[in-house]
Amino acid sequence: MERYFPFLEKRGFKIVRRLQGDASSREFYRVRKGRQTFVLMVLDKEALELQLKVYRFLSSIWPLPRIYEVFEQALLMEDAGEESLESLWKKGKNVEGIYRELLVLTSVLQTYGPGIFPPEHPVKKRALNRKRMLNELRFTYQHFIKDRYPVREEEWDRAAQELVDSIDYSSIVPAHRDFHSRNIFLKGGRIFILDYQDCMMGPPEYDYASLLRDNYVFLEPSLRESLEANKKTFNYKLVSLQRHLKALGTFGFQISRGKKYFENYLPTTMRYLAEEVKDLELKMGLLVKRKILHRVYND
Repeated sequence: MERYFPFLEKRGFKIVRRLQGDASSREFYRVRKGRQTFVLMVLDKEALELQLKVYRFLSSIWPLPRIYEVFEQALLMEDAGEESLESLWKKGKNVEGIYRELLVLTSVLQTYGPGIFPPEHPVKKRALNRKRMLNELRFTYQHFIKDRYPVREEEWDRAAQELVDSIDYSSIVPAHRDFHSRNIFLKGGRIFILDYQDCMMGPPEYDYASLLRDNYVFLEPSLRESLEANKKTFNYKLVSLQRHLKALGTFGFQISRGKKYFENYLPTTMRYLAEEVKDLELKMGLLVKRKILHRVYND
């Protein structure tokens, strides 16, 4: 990263500070030129190329931070500010209107997204399908379940297989994949959506579940019930359950790498799991009858 500093400083930019990153290896810095601030994102060449390919088309229908300049392994982007949807919720702000706007944006992506991405585009060639979802649950076993709970790997595998086989993949649409409160920022009355580079095809319920059953935010039940109106199908519940199980693997992996703050998000995920297991009790045989999930969220 430091190799860009002299270059930027010669052009009148000043490095303000490094920003907190996400679960990836990317680095983020706020830089200033005059009164205007920007974000410099440093990433490897392959990730940069993917980011640009997705941005080129997705920015035509979604509010993404504008990319101003492209360097060999960095992007100079519009500054989306400091206020995430998560931080607004933590402050007790009224976020209902924002969520309703985001539901509209999700509908826009699902309606127009299939037509804007060319057939050979990475978004069209990747999918949240049975194989990917099963691999995510196997990752969860290795990085979260294995050393914490009395569940055998073959037992977990059979239950995970049943879950992913129960999901309906017949109608797939572009999905952000990580459409949650930490990737949504607000500045000057505008919404900005971040971390969109992993956009891929998936069940239409996926982004709705990511947003409304967010691992970082537990919405008031009455508000969530209102926002979920006409969306709470059986497939929605299954996709949400899979996503929360997948999150346990992500959190466990990050915790093992020293990022202990991910432990703060386990209780919210467990609350959703408890709710979903109860909701699906008559349907999910292996996961429920054998009490696999009960052993996890009741710990």
